[in-house]
Amino acid sequence: MFFSSLSVQFTSHRFSIAWSRVLPTGGTDNINQEGVKFYRDYIDKVISNGMEPMVTMLHMDHPVALEIATGGWDYPAMVEKFVVYAEFLFKTFGDKVKYWNTVNEPNMFCSYWPGLAPRENGFHRCVHNIIVAHMQAYQLYKQKYAPTQNGKVGASVLMSPGMPKTTQAEDVMAAEVFNQVYCGTVLHPLVYGDYPPVLRYLTDKLQKEKNVSEAILPTFTDEQKAILAGGATDFVALNLYSEFKAGYSNNPTNPNMPVLFKDMMEEIPFVEISGTGGFSKVDDALMKNGLLWIWRSYHIPIIIAENGLGDTKHAGVNDTERAAYHSANLRSLVRTIKEYGVEVLAYYAWALLDVYEFSAGYSGRPFGLIHVDYKTGSLNRTLKNSAQFFIELRDTGRVPNILPPDEGPSTSASSTLSSGLLLLAVGAMRGLWL
Repeated sequence: MFFSSLSVQFTSHRFSIAWSRVLPTGGTDNINQEGVKFYRDYIDKVISNGMEPMVTMLHMDHPVALEIATGGWDYPAMVEKFVVYAEFLFKTFGDKVKYWNTVNEPNMFCSYWPGLAPRENGFHRCVHNIIVAHMQAYQLYKQKYAPTQNGKVGASVLMSPGMPKTTQAEDVMAAEVFNQVYCGTVLHPLVYGDYPPVLRYLTDKLQKEKNVSEAILPTFTDEQKAILAGGATDFVALNLYSEFKAGYSNNPTNPNMPVLFKDMMEEIPFVEISGTGGFSKVDDALMKNGLLWIWRSYHIPIIIAENGLGDTKHAGVNDTERAAYHSANLRSLVRTIKEYGVEVLAYYAWALLDVYEFSAGYSGRPFGLIHVDYKTGSLNRTLKNSAQFFIELRDTGRVPNILPPDEGPSTSASSTLSSGLLLLAVGAMRGLWL
């Protein structure tokens, strides 16, 4: 969505290119021309509809032949393979694609798929190799393609903001350490040239306690540190769904710890988390807390690459709660930009259609604004009620104030944020896109 003096316009479309669809065995020695044509046509269609394409290069899938050959992201051999793939994309589609996101949320991806032959501490090796691959692809683009293509390359991270459960210093510290370990693992090197010092301290301490010879956290070379410290990303592609409370404890139990955090909790044994929102909690503090932590920590432009509600209650097309979720987050986004000067380039709702979710299939927690009939196999598509929220936003230039069903009726348009208020954010954001 883009804000102008007259209206709100939907001006961008985010999608991923499947590595295996264009390079079935991973390299440019075997190009699937039909796959290339599919994406050329797709990109042309996006542009012809007045939208800017934003492409994610790797969203949890790469050729199985490559996985077998290298062992996956747990191994450095994947770095070179990815850079070859990235250059193929720049060369093939870069004349029309100006926004590139390299690997989707590696801090989540590496928790699930370190490779077919994972080793102990594979999480950190996987993230490390992705950071190096991103750095090399970024450097390649800036040196070879940016002068003529004038695009941007960004890095992705999943964030579930850990907020202090009290104002006590130890709880504030616990929340900050959690965020540094979970998000900073990916982002800190791309801005400052190395991992967060607290992460290095904690992993070295754990290594001594476990009495293992190999470092838990890999080390960048001096050359890599110098390149990274010079800046290795044009924006943060932030995936933001829910937050929780974090506190200090001498004996944390964490009975409801999300599986997403399993690889890091051994490194921060003093952090106890509670109140996790999952994918279905309407929280008007989420967007502000996530944006401010990223902005204050790294001060580089942000794209909200994913933000959405998973329908765990199976409301189907009658998804008022999803409309309330987007209403709360968009109103919070506008206020945060206006009050704190955060530079937000774009906003993408996850997702346009009900799609396959990696840990929930087609029916566990659908995110789409459009219902897809997977149950009968017809694949018929039906606009959900939440789609009307975005239609009204487009037509009126206002963010409708939709309350969750259990909080009473939604307010009228007269109490929504007007386009005049939204326009105050234009100086800080070039576009708010779906």
